[in-house]
Amino acid sequence: MPATANPTMLNLAANGQHAELFDRLADRLSSDVGYAFLTVLIPEDTGDFLTRVYSTDPVGHPLGRADPVVDDPWFDHLFDKGRPVFASNPDEIAEWLPDYQGLQGTDFGTLVNFPVVAGGQTVGIINLVSKANAYDEVSLERMAQLVPLAAMAIATYVRGGTSKAK
Repeated sequence: MPATANPTMLNLAANGQHAELFDRLADRLSSDVGYAFLTVLIPEDTGDFLTRVYSTDPVGHPLGRADPVVDDPWFDHLFDKGRPVFASNPDEIAEWLPDYQGLQGTDFGTLVNFPVVAGGQTVGIINLVSKANAYDEVSLERMAQLVPLAAMAIATYVRGGTSKAK
């Protein structure tokens, strides 16, 4: 049974429990794909910024306004084309995100930004970070299976207010 067809998940959504839905998403991503840390971002209503609505690393990646929306290949790939950004080492990360310094000096080296597409529109992105070469095509396939749960969590968040860091 898909995660979103589960009566428990539907009940959580109906009751506005987005934080619990994000926690369930984090648990599934941890067991099915793995990560060192996870964040979920959504575009603000104005379209000018991305807002971090969930984070397993609230110190390094706190909730709230995260990144300005800019016309670049990363944003186009995720939001306009609805395709994941996958970088398996620090050099590939720098190609996608040349100004991002958040992973320098760490043991992390793999990044997946996965679009959450609902109704033909990217409503958010799931960001996973792990050690170098941690992800592959199978990882992306497993993430794709969890997009409906992510979309449900995002829709519940948007309908109901704020989220939390884990």
